[in-house]
Formats: sequence, C-alpha cells, structure tokens
Amino acid sequence: MFKLTELRPLDRLNILGLIGIAVVAVVFHSRVEYYLTILIVNIAVSLALIVLMNWDSKSRNLITRFLARWYTLPLIFLTFKEMYLMVHPINPHDLDYLLIRIDRVIFGTDPTAFLDKIATPGLTEFLQICYSSFYFLWIILGIDLLRKGDNKGFYFFFFVLMYGFYTSYIGYLFVPAIGPRFTLYDFAKLDSQLPGLYLTPFLRNVINSGESITNVAQAAMLAQRDCFPSGHTEMTLITMLTAIKYRAKSAMVILPLGAGLIFATIYMRYHYGVDVIAGALFAIFVLLTANWLESKLQSKKR
Repeated sequence: MFKLTELRPLDRLNILGLIGIAVVAVVFHSRVEYYLTILIVNIAVSLALIVLMNWDSKSRNLITRFLARWYTLPLIFLTFKEMYLMVHPINPHDLDYLLIRIDRVIFGTDPTAFLDKIATPGLTEFLQICYSSFYFLWIILGIDLLRKGDNKGFYFFFFVLMYGFYTSYIGYLFVPAIGPRFTLYDFAKLDSQLPGLYLTPFLRNVINSGESITNVAQAAMLAQRDCFPSGHTEMTLITMLTAIKYRAKSAMVILPLGAGLIFATIYMRYHYGVDVIAGALFAIFVLLTANWLESKLQSKKR
C-alpha cells in the first residue's frame, strides 16, 4: 500500500501545485479548452509522484533515485505549458500598456530604449548566451550540491525553485503581458535591429519555440503571457542566493552568468523594468517564507 508519509515537502508542494492548476482550469472550464486534459494529466502525475516516492523509499535503485531527484525539471516544463493553455483564455486582456506606463513613471523612459544606446553585436551575443543559460544554472547547482553530499540542500533548492514558479504563475494570471519585443518593437526585425554574432539567432529561435512562437507573423498572438513577474529574474535570483547560502563551488559560474541573465531580460527586450523589479520582490518573498512552508509540508514521519 502506498503511503503519503513517503512524500517530501518538495513532492507535497508539487502535488498541491498540480492540483491548484487543475482546479483553476476546471473553475474556468468554459474558457479553458483543454481543462479536462489538464485535470487528467495533473491527477495522473500526482499519483505517479506518490508511487515513485514509495518505490524509491523501498528499492533505492539508480533509476528510481534519479527520477526522484530530477523529476522537477520536466514538471517545470509541463506546468509552464499548462499555464500557456490557461492564462490568455482566462484573462484575454493584455496589460502591457500598464507596465509601459509604470516603467516610464519609474525610469522616465523605456528601459529597453535606454539600453539600446549601448548595444553591440558582441554584447548581444554574450547576453543572449547568459539568458539562454536559465535552465542550466539549476542543473549546475543541483549537481554541485549532490557532489558535496548535501541532499538536504539539493531538495531544499528545488523546493524553493518550484515555490518560485508557482508564485510566478499567479502573476501571469492576474497581469498577462507579452513584453517589449512585441509592443515597443517590431518582433520580425529583432535580428536586424539587435544583431548578435554567431549563436544569437539560433538561441532566439530555441527560446521562441519554448514559448510556443512558431510563426513570426502571428508571434504576438502565440506568445506566452509570462512577463509579470520576470520568472527569469525570480528563479535566477533564487539560484544565485541558494548557491551563496550553501557555499557552492559552482557559484563562481552561477553568479556572473546569473547577473548577465537578469541584465539581459531588459537588454534583449524580453521584459519591462517593472517585471524585473517584481521578479526580485517575488524571489525575496519566496526565500523569506520557504522555510515556514517547508515545515508545514513536512511529514511527521520525516
């Protein structure tokens, strides 16, 4: 018989997150076309997590141990794509105009326009690489913590990371926006207006595909509404600060790449300045409340 006591705080958080997403989809079923698919998938994944953790607690073979440690990564992609199917149908009124106004009040201009003045192909290439390292920073830190034998630190890092993602999804639902590359610029001319050197076009296309942008002419319509808060800023700050907290050797790589990544969110025209500020505030909130939430989700057995 499968026991819920075998679940770690990370697993409980993810099951709650999956259930929460499914509940929202069902509540707005008249708008969310794939609500039934989301419901079935999330229930199935939640049950699979319970089974996996019970198997891992008993067998502890290499396969179950690997899955128990790293399943969070594909789960991020799954939940992110589910939000793509939900945000615009639930809240179809993009609020980019409001974010632009806030930026101009705070900065006196559009931050992207200010940074255009220092743009060079070499800098663009470097910052596009930094921006594209988003997912790899987590893997680098995770491997580093495991090599140190710090399993507790490893699981806490992914707990905080997923906590960050779930909070960012709330922001997407309430403040849907597509970003300055669509509203302040001509998306189709991005490669010519902000050129890189060698890898920039390829990396841009990879990122666009991840955001479901498969047609340049329909890019604004297809784009994921994921600007506010800046998830790249929120999760990167979480990763950087966690690397510092656990004195990870990989911090020597994570900190400069992370700093470049956050700067790139505006320079590369993905985000407004207020998105980055919100992402930083969300990261601070998550880090300040993570220990409390983890303790609430801790099994009595553990």
